[in-house]
Amino acid sequence: MIILPPAPGESDILQPGRRRFLSHLAGAAACVALPAFGQPTDFWSLPRELWLYRPASKGQPRAEQVRVVYWADGRIIPEGYIQLCNILRDVQAGQAVQFDLVMLDIARGVYGWLRANGIDRPLIVNSGYRSSHTNANEGGKRNSLHMRAQAMDLRIEGVSADALSRFGRYLAGGGVGYYPGRFTHLDRGRVRHWVG
Repeated sequence: MIILPPAPGESDILQPGRRRFLSHLAGAAACVALPAFGQPTDFWSLPRELWLYRPASKGQPRAEQVRVVYWADGRIIPEGYIQLCNILRDVQAGQAVQFDLVMLDIARGVYGWLRANGIDRPLIVNSGYRSSHTNANEGGKRNSLHMRAQAMDLRIEGVSADALSRFGRYLAGGGVGYYPGRFTHLDRGRVRHWVG
């Protein structure tokens, strides 16, 4: 098994203590209620699958995708989790870290919304984790949650950035940035929204 370091300033997700587990559980419970699945607890009791696609870029010559379960039966699935951490890596620095579980659950809420509406497409990742160097090169904020592996910039083929940002606001799992015609930023920070 590949051992990934925690994001800077974060503790080891693969070795959670009781407090960390309870905070993730509370964060996940607060993320979403999806009517198509009945009660919210029904949705969160299912295995948590994500389908992510990372297009080719200057730091990554080939596109990648992964469709995995990262949580089932009340526990993390290390193999699936590590695959998600790798696809969400800083491609410019070639650096992968342990990605925040609540942020993965927010993305899972989006993916579940798509599936509930008959859309079986991957979440296209523009950006996940960023090192401080990459964040500065991208013009990111000094305290960007990307540097703590707690943010993603996403788009979905056939779904407008506006619709995705509105659903992100409905989830109320954290910050939502709407970048018209480009992507939607989701993070697990304080609940807020903006247009970029």
